[in-house]
Amino acid sequence: MEIHPLAHFAADDVCRVWNEFWGEKYAISAATYQAKTSGHVTLLREASFGIEQGGQLKAFLISKGSPGPTLYEGPDPHRAHLSAMAFTETGHGDALLAHALPILMTKGYTQVVFGMDNGHFFPGLPEEAKPLAGVLRAAGFEQPAGQSVDLERDLLDYEIPEALAVPLARPDVHVNRCEHEDIDALEAFLQREFPGRWWYDTMHKCRVQGEASDVFVLRVGGEVEGFAYTQSWRTTQIPIAGCVWNLDLGDRWGGLGPIGVSKNVRGQGLGHALLGAALAALRDAGVRRCIIDWTTLVEFYGAHGFAVNRRYDTFSRSL
Repeated sequence: MEIHPLAHFAADDVCRVWNEFWGEKYAISAATYQAKTSGHVTLLREASFGIEQGGQLKAFLISKGSPGPTLYEGPDPHRAHLSAMAFTETGHGDALLAHALPILMTKGYTQVVFGMDNGHFFPGLPEEAKPLAGVLRAAGFEQPAGQSVDLERDLLDYEIPEALAVPLARPDVHVNRCEHEDIDALEAFLQREFPGRWWYDTMHKCRVQGEASDVFVLRVGGEVEGFAYTQSWRTTQIPIAGCVWNLDLGDRWGGLGPIGVSKNVRGQGLGHALLGAALAALRDAGVRRCIIDWTTLVEFYGAHGFAVNRRYDTFSRSL
């Protein structure tokens, strides 16, 4: 058994081990793997490894840091992330953690969590991953109560529930796809209301990826008071969040989230109205299976016909 830096192994080999370990529900393509690892600014190359045995890759571990000091709650610059792991033998998982955790510690990290990274694959550990849960617990990881979930539905027959569409008839309410002239006002809104990760990811989509039209803007009285971030197979260059599971979602995949409205207008039903308008637009663009990932708001999204398809547990430990 030999441990090598992750870069030693071809993307196709990593994806082979990944897809054998995680199965169809969490399968990824080589392009997605590369975009979230060697193509992502948060990859900790010095703490990402694979195990080679008999000339073949048998296990791997991907570690990530943070792209900035204020994107997450908690001690962000000091928190590392196990972005993903896979193994053919439990002992290989144990060996990789024993190799990686001291390196993270010497780099100044004081906590490590499974998933939840920027450009993440997983918002936590899928509840099906019992062997990996055992490896994490043996390495000192703790599992607090509570879960986050992914929800899905087919948008083919989606209609905004009549009662939830009422705010869209107000003359002062307008929802539109973000255009170039909206970007500055959208950024000012995000910096005021959601100044962490949501601002970072949305502005990266608008200003770097050139996909502003995937973001829906809610205006009330002419002012930006809400946004909804969407993705689809037609428009998204690099899937993020739950859309990394696009192989399972199918050819006409799409995603929605994050979504939020300002404190000024909450309690008026505008969140549901914005959600409905964005989902209807995705439906009209041909999206079928749509995912809303990393949430606990099952009732909110359930009002639009979404149902839980994946459940994730939090695993973390101090270093």
